[in-house]
Amino acid sequence: MSETVGGEDVRKEMRVFIEDNFLYLDPDADLADDQDLLAAGIVDSLGFVEIVEEVQARYAINVQDVEITEENFGSVDAIARYVERKRAEP
Repeated sequence: MSETVGGEDVRKEMRVFIEDNFLYLDPDADLADDQDLLAAGIVDSLGFVEIVEEVQARYAINVQDVEITEENFGSVDAIARYVERKRAEP
């Protein structure tokens, strides 16, 4: 994926990824960007790992084990902020 993808693009792409991979049985579900993915039952621990793997592959980001937290991956907004922070690192 291009380095030029901005935060809003990350939100859109990750929302689509989550809808396609975790909400396909409930296509009418409305996923909010600030929705807690674990608490809402949208993803479980395995789904959390899938999201981390997708972020690494899609945005060429090396996610450290200590960074795999709900603060960084718990919502679409959190993922977008995390990707932006990682890209800003030297």
